[in-house]
Amino acid sequence: MNVKRAIGVVGVMIAVMVALTGCFKLNMAVKVNNEKSLDYEVVYAIQKSVLGEKPFDEFMQANGNGSEDMDIPEGSTVVDYEDDKYKGKRISAVNLDPAKLAEASSSESPFELKKDGDFYVITMGGVTGSGGSDPSAARMAKSIFDEATVKFTFPGKVVEAKGAVVDGNTATFDMLAINETTVQAKAEASPGVPMWIIWVLVAVLVIAAALVLLFVLLRRRSGQQALAPAGATPYNQPGYGPQQPGYAPQQPGQQGFQPPQQNWAGQGYTPGAQPVQPQAPQPPQWQAEEPKPDDGQVPPPPAAPPTSGT
Repeated sequence: MNVKRAIGVVGVMIAVMVALTGCFKLNMAVKVNNEKSLDYEVVYAIQKSVLGEKPFDEFMQANGNGSEDMDIPEGSTVVDYEDDKYKGKRISAVNLDPAKLAEASSSESPFELKKDGDFYVITMGGVTGSGGSDPSAARMAKSIFDEATVKFTFPGKVVEAKGAVVDGNTATFDMLAINETTVQAKAEASPGVPMWIIWVLVAVLVIAAALVLLFVLLRRRSGQQALAPAGATPYNQPGYGPQQPGYAPQQPGQQGFQPPQQNWAGQGYTPGAQPVQPQAPQPPQWQAEEPKPDDGQVPPPPAAPPTSGT
């Protein structure tokens, strides 16, 4: 079932369905894969309170046409749809040729997807059956809808979509809130760099910066320890001093430290003997003769020493 054909049928039925104002729901979604491929889905449903006990197809037949009379793009599937408020049909297709969707349209401005340089452009009109030249008929066609949205999703970022709510690479049109009968969206054809790759690159840069900072801090700490004075205590080693030159710690199995032997005897000291108390200085054993008065006589020479053997 093609949604535009469905809306065209609804337009024909307007005269007999005025009492059904605000009872229909239409949600369309188109995802562009490339210039020759797209995924397509549309939900067209009626409020359960209006259907009563009748199935959707029976209700549509009773009001002029059944869903089997609606055009369905070649390659699409049709299944029943139901939620808490609505019942109807879901039409979907995967890897659909855009030309087939255009062929199934009854609108004056059928669906069109084209490549414009590095961009995709989608144009589509008459989504709510309000694409005609009669403004009053357009208003009446819109009035039967309680909800009508169209969503286009592209490989790249949406750069232009008048009247739509844009979220990255998706443009969503509320067809009941805009005055345009034809919608258009333009987006980049290339997806660009995925966000997960950007986040991975950011994480790698943060880790690399942390490693560089850690390396610089360790090098700085190593340089400070190398420049510390000989008697200084290394960082975070309380009570430990550096080894003195010429001293090696005693290893198990080695003899203990032996002090050098001193030559006590050469110094006049015998180990174990009582120390000698120093004596007070003694006066000299001779006394100087008192000088005799000079009487002018020359003293006789001293006697010669006795010779040996006499």
